[in-house]
Amino acid sequence: MTARPATSSLWGTALAAVAVSRLLWLGVFIAVLTIDFPGTPLLTGIHNHLVSWDAISFLSIATHGYPAHLDYRDAFLPGFPLLVRAVTLVTQDGVIASWLVNAVAETIALWYLGRLMLGERDKPAATFSVWLLALAPTALFLIAPFSESTFIASAAASLYYARAGQSRKAIVAAALACAFRLTGLALIPALAVEELRRTGWRPRPDVLLVLLATLPLVLYGVYMQIHIGDALALLHADHLPSFGLQPTPPWTGFAATWHTLITAFDGETRSIFAREIAYGLLGLVLCAGMWMSSRIPRSLALYCTIAWLMTASLPFWRSQPRYSLALFPAVLLVSDLTQRFPRARPAMLGASAVLMCAGTWIFAQGRWLG
Repeated sequence: MTARPATSSLWGTALAAVAVSRLLWLGVFIAVLTIDFPGTPLLTGIHNHLVSWDAISFLSIATHGYPAHLDYRDAFLPGFPLLVRAVTLVTQDGVIASWLVNAVAETIALWYLGRLMLGERDKPAATFSVWLLALAPTALFLIAPFSESTFIASAAASLYYARAGQSRKAIVAAALACAFRLTGLALIPALAVEELRRTGWRPRPDVLLVLLATLPLVLYGVYMQIHIGDALALLHADHLPSFGLQPTPPWTGFAATWHTLITAFDGETRSIFAREIAYGLLGLVLCAGMWMSSRIPRSLALYCTIAWLMTASLPFWRSQPRYSLALFPAVLLVSDLTQRFPRARPAMLGASAVLMCAGTWIFAQGRWLG
């Protein structure tokens, strides 16, 4: 086991990374409000411009609950809205509550990521990985009212405990992840692999306990059956015109997205779909690299691969820049690739921070980031 002082110091690293990322976020938001929305009061502008796209749905659920009929918002799991609603009892404001929830959740996420990396590699790798996630190009989604921070916090905890041989804690954390995002299902095969690895790859009934992680999804189905008479509302909502999603081979989604890119007439549309393709392919490359590396645990590669397939196996690629954050264990591959070139790490962090500011600028203007 890693020494306690090393893991304790990760709290300082995580807190520093969260503070720096939010200072960059604040600076960009102030610049956008000053240039594009002159005269808007600072706090009002930040408050209003944090709520765009899916954030509107999350806050609507947190404030009013789910509609009394099948609705596209049924595709959003209740974990994040419930946390926001609970904190709103104190703050009396959903946006402020969501900001606080994500600040705490991201700190926990970075700490568990650091612990995971400390167990797999060393302290420099752990520190680098924490900063790399905090300053990721789409780290804005770890700050705004989205469920990414809460999901990564629970998913990182689950993978850490699984690798540490603490299966019960891993299952509980995976269940929490399933309450935040459907991507949490990708943790179940990874946890099963870790259980089998510890038993010398001999199947045991205990392995089936990982299925308990699906309990939040079962409970959500029960609630929807009572609420609107549709236990499968989560899946049916994805088929509504608002999403129009159904399982499709990744290459089909790529082809449709590529066709939209090359046939678009305006630059904004081209930039949107160029980002979708770039991040979708980046996820594929990272997953392939993890399988090719003999140093990366198969469970982490399996989780990332399934998580990528869950978001890429759609009729078209959408939100790939945001969904790529779920591939956080891939920082292990990036850390390995830069181990022999220590000067490359600060340069990479600097470049990523610049891209984060660019992404925050896009989002603050109300444009599509992912």
